Amino acid sequence: SRACLVVNQPQHRTRTVDDVAGPYANFLLPVPPVGVDTCRVCHGAVYDEYSTCFPCNQALSVLGDGVADVVSFVSLAPGGEQFARELYTYKLESVPPAIRRVRLIGLAAVLWKWLSIHEGCLGRQVGVSRFDIVTSVPSTSGRAIHPLEELISGIVGGTESRYEGLLTIQRTGLTQREQAPDRYVATRSLKGTRVLVVDDTWTTGAHAQSASTALKAAGADAVGVVALGRWFNTEYRDNKQWLAHKRSKSWDWQVCCLEP
Repeated sequence: SRACLVVNQPQHRTRTVDDVAGPYANFLLPVPPVGVDTCRVCHGAVYDEYSTCFPCNQALSVLGDGVADVVSFVSLAPGGEQFARELYTYKLESVPPAIRRVRLIGLAAVLWKWLSIHEGCLGRQVGVSRFDIVTSVPSTSGRAIHPLEELISGIVGGTESRYEGLLTIQRTGLTQREQAPDRYVATRSLKGTRVLVVDDTWTTGAHAQSASTALKAAGADAVGVVALGRWFNTEYRDNKQWLAHKRSKSWDWQVCCLEP
């Protein structure tokens, strides 16, 4: 994380990943490990003694073994809070380009720092130290290059050399939160590979889990998913109380939800 990011500023100052990512620690929130009130897949709130939340249970039902072998997150991103806003606005074309660029660089630094520490946490779940290929979920916006793809393939150290756009949209007309095994299709055979899917925001996991299914259908031996933010609705049931309890722990870059 000591590597340098070149940020376009009037003084043309070169800043390290730590410099850029550091201020995010003021509002990043630790993702809780799996527990009696935390989904065993997406680490969100569960109730009534269930071990899996409704969207994750639905994904298991619809996609079966196609779901990702391991899922992790950098930070909780409650709706309406700062990290959720950053993840939403860094790709909005209505936001001035200079502001979008600052947010893109900031999120890249956060992901760069986090993966440099924790990619091995995901890898150990599937028996590797690091993944062979890094990819992203295809954009539904129609842009030739989504900002997330730019972030992974051109900025984040450690992923840019492994990045490959492996998926295309195959089935249209699905809702944003609808899982489907044929939502995406892989562009080539992936036999014998381990693939890490990076997403910016996990809401229900429909896109990431459908992407995992397509990668496995193409022969990937294992698929991991990491999302920058685990978004959730604080107005649902007792989520406010759940969040208040979970956020009592302070942010620590060294802590990963996969290793309680």
